[in-house]
Amino acid sequence: MEFQRVKKRSQKAWENRTPWDALYQEAYDFAIPQRRPGGSGNSKRSGDFLFDMTAPTSTMHFAGNLQRDLFPSGQPPFTYETGPVAAMAIGPRGVSTYNRVVERQAKLMHPFFHAGDWDTAIHETCIDLSVGTGAIIPIKGTSDEPVRFGSIPFDQIALECDAYGRVVLISWKQIFTRDQILSAYPEGRYPENWREEARSTKGSEEVTFYQVFVMAGPSRRAGWEFTGYLENSTEPVVTKRYRTQPIAVPRYYRVPGEAYGRGVVLTALPSIKTVNKAQEIALKSAAIQMMGIWGYRAGGTFNPDTARLGPGEFWPMSATGGVLGPDVQRIDPAGGRMDIAKMLIGNLQEQIREALLDQRLPEYQGTPRAASEIAARLRQRADVHIGAFGRLVREIMPVIAPRVSEILYDFGLFSQMPMTIDELLVSIKVQSPMAAALNADRLALIANYLEFAGAVAGPDSVELYANIDKIMERVGDGLQIDKDLIPNETEKAAIQQKIRERQQAQMAQMFAQEAAKQAPKMIADAAGAEERMAA
Repeated sequence: MEFQRVKKRSQKAWENRTPWDALYQEAYDFAIPQRRPGGSGNSKRSGDFLFDMTAPTSTMHFAGNLQRDLFPSGQPPFTYETGPVAAMAIGPRGVSTYNRVVERQAKLMHPFFHAGDWDTAIHETCIDLSVGTGAIIPIKGTSDEPVRFGSIPFDQIALECDAYGRVVLISWKQIFTRDQILSAYPEGRYPENWREEARSTKGSEEVTFYQVFVMAGPSRRAGWEFTGYLENSTEPVVTKRYRTQPIAVPRYYRVPGEAYGRGVVLTALPSIKTVNKAQEIALKSAAIQMMGIWGYRAGGTFNPDTARLGPGEFWPMSATGGVLGPDVQRIDPAGGRMDIAKMLIGNLQEQIREALLDQRLPEYQGTPRAASEIAARLRQRADVHIGAFGRLVREIMPVIAPRVSEILYDFGLFSQMPMTIDELLVSIKVQSPMAAALNADRLALIANYLEFAGAVAGPDSVELYANIDKIMERVGDGLQIDKDLIPNETEKAAIQQKIRERQQAQMAQMFAQEAAKQAPKMIADAAGAEERMAA
């Protein structure tokens, strides 16, 4: 792709991002204060304007809850399965066989997600998702550590979307020193004398470096093109082509026509700012009531600028009473209704916790909450996540998994090309508590149908109205049971043969036990018969 065209599209993406800077920065100031302090383009506010900690605390709990609901630590994050078009072509038995094949390749990647970087990076991304947009990148490492994961700060990312809302350009802007860029791309094309200056005294000079990823065609199979360039350069430093999307850019909620997401912090921002102001006013009112407001007669005897307020201090005054009153006197203002302020602040804090899905149960001095209410609160969190769950699932793992597969293939750890996740031939299935909760609703309907069929038609006639094999397969998929834990057709035949042999052995044992019970009677009857014949 022509370099000047890429550079122009990148600049346009950053221009379109400008209106979002103030909106996101305000959310960061109140919910994630002192974000990246001291750096270029970061928060300049010290945080002394904050008087309430509800939003910062609940934001961190939101990030932890989101990670646990989507990608819990220590569990396989995804698996592959047959897409709907392939399923129609190969039939039910072919689907069962092919699912085991593609799941085997997914399992080969799972150890690289358990190394530790993935959990850290996804939690950092969830913090940014609380505001609206996050970014996570699989990084090609060394032979000792082939895959690493990193979370990119949102303020370094600009996006371009097509008419359908798909991300087609990602511009990553960072500030590096010259020697860092030269170390990362030693074979790059640099301006004249730039390489020599980087190796001399100007090596520590900071410059802006752009890394732009552009979708090469209208489909995912077309791949992505990478261009790295200096801010004022006329040619790229490095170009490269990827088979898969290099960076996943999830958005929590997305309004049509917008490239960036809207998170729960933006939703709760009015209450966050209001409760912060209410806390500030309440603290000032409390300080006035404790310290009071003092008046003095400007007669020259008492100087408030030099008088020290404290126990055992002596103030010079002309009078401490009389007709005109004392030189210094406390003026008590009207007492504020602190109970109303406390009630207002408490209601706003509860709204913030509810918006940020912070469903921790507080300490109640009255009657404890019922189990049904606790379950309802947890279910409410799941229902709220459902709106963003589909988007987060589609914008994270279908990007991360193919990219990890491509990195492992480049290292020679995979013998076949990375799979293209097109959701038609091969689809990806996220394994998470949230997905299992959604599947549980469907499985509950199946269980109710089986129970109803047994009640109406009788337990012995259930198989006439329900395919038990397909139902158990659906239950295994819904509960995210590994395919290798479920017997295949050959294993089922062997198990059925063992069941028949075990039943036959049990029947033979029952006959033997019954014969043993009847043996004394039979012997007595035979002896009696012999005596009658002898008589």
